[in-house]
Amino acid sequence: MTRHTRSAINSLTTDEAVRLLGGLFEHSPWIVRETWPRAPFASVEGLHAALCETLRSATTDQQLALIRAHPDLVGRAAMFGTLTRESTGEQRAAGLGPDDLSAEETGRFTNYNAAYQARFGFPFVICARENRKASILAGFERRLGNDAGTERRIALAEIERIAWYRLTDLVDNDQETDGHHARSNDMGNQYEISYGKMRVPVYRVYGQPLRGVTPVPESPFLGRDNVLFAAEVDIEVFGTEFLPAYTVGDNSMVVATDSMKNIIIRQALDFDGATIEGYLHAIGEHFIATYDQVHDIRLAVRELPFPAAIVPDGEGGFSESGVLFVGSGRSDFATARLRMKRDDGVPALVKHESGRCGIRLFKVTGSAFTSFVRDEYTTLPDRRDRPLYIYLDVYWTYGDVHDAFGNEPRRYVPAEQVHDICAAVFGEFVSESIQHLVHEMGNRLLERYPQLAGVRFVAQNRTRDPFCTSDDNPEVKVYSDPFPAYGEITLRLTRDGQSASETAAWDG
Repeated sequence: MTRHTRSAINSLTTDEAVRLLGGLFEHSPWIVRETWPRAPFASVEGLHAALCETLRSATTDQQLALIRAHPDLVGRAAMFGTLTRESTGEQRAAGLGPDDLSAEETGRFTNYNAAYQARFGFPFVICARENRKASILAGFERRLGNDAGTERRIALAEIERIAWYRLTDLVDNDQETDGHHARSNDMGNQYEISYGKMRVPVYRVYGQPLRGVTPVPESPFLGRDNVLFAAEVDIEVFGTEFLPAYTVGDNSMVVATDSMKNIIIRQALDFDGATIEGYLHAIGEHFIATYDQVHDIRLAVRELPFPAAIVPDGEGGFSESGVLFVGSGRSDFATARLRMKRDDGVPALVKHESGRCGIRLFKVTGSAFTSFVRDEYTTLPDRRDRPLYIYLDVYWTYGDVHDAFGNEPRRYVPAEQVHDICAAVFGEFVSESIQHLVHEMGNRLLERYPQLAGVRFVAQNRTRDPFCTSDDNPEVKVYSDPFPAYGEITLRLTRDGQSASETAAWDG
């Protein structure tokens, strides 16, 4: 297939453009014809956006005619070889060619096509390049429950995606862009679109306990009861499917952020796992499976710490309560982030990171800072033994992201153990700097957890300044808060042989 430059496309007359691009929209060259007076276009994305605007501005009858121009999937046209060249290639790429289907599969498609046509009066449309047989059949089953208005909007959105792929088959862009997330209008403006719901609080009681984690020498942690599973969740969706809400106030593809909130809360009830990472993954899978217009999603979760209260045990001692929890007294919390995209019609994980944030560690001895650069700007003296106070955030990624979900507890890395390992290293290691310290912490974590691909740290030096020393005992000193500015130290350690791929690391 010959590809053309954007400059060459912009030089076409209307009739030439219709001959070359008329097949972008199935048997509907009128969309190109009505769009072409707006040429030239600043980019391929700008051309696509202009074509889509023409489609969205069309009458309902015109839109329905376009939808009805699409063939049934695995229908008579496919069997008799009368599909358009574009549709033939797309259906075969999705595994829907006549030689790719069993008799049982062909029968399922035939039945679904008939049921869908009977319900809505037009054929089922889905972007075959983003799906395969299984996800297309699942799409039939899911979308048969929609009303006609919703299905018309979904079909038009799928048609726009089909047209995008067909357009990029024919036209080269002058610059590299992401067809899902950044598009320009015919004025050359670039769009990067996202929206979502932040800090949705969830309090699930009597969740699934976490049991069977691998013990480590630095920590007593062996599991958690999850009697109170408390967290707050952020969700953000990306994609130009939502562009009309920005440009023309068309909300027909928008999932309300209030609905997002309700799904997050409801998923906490349905979730049968024991980890915040697994909960986050369940939310992402639900969104992508439920909303065909959602192709790219970013999620984050933060633990809301509620340690068990220490109460009298009735025998003169004390023990942890099984029903009473304290929402104060702990500054650090577990966290996780996931990025998920639709791949072949199903949710796929592309980025992940777990973490323990807000750790605060103070020791009164066992830290030094000496032999640093000295010049006319230096006022800090060498400190061969100093108190050290740090704020610390620790993050880690798995070689296999599925280990993060806790389905195999022995391969799960609990944030509680990470905290304890870092605290143990902090206490026992005599460091020459915070850089030296976090490097030791990172190596210890990679030693304890061979399933991890890498770890990273963000540390703040919050060491207090010396104020006065006792005349009678030089060990007795008073320190006070330093100048408000603080030093920040970062480190990322990636295991040898582990590719720093997008699926294994977060961009800080």
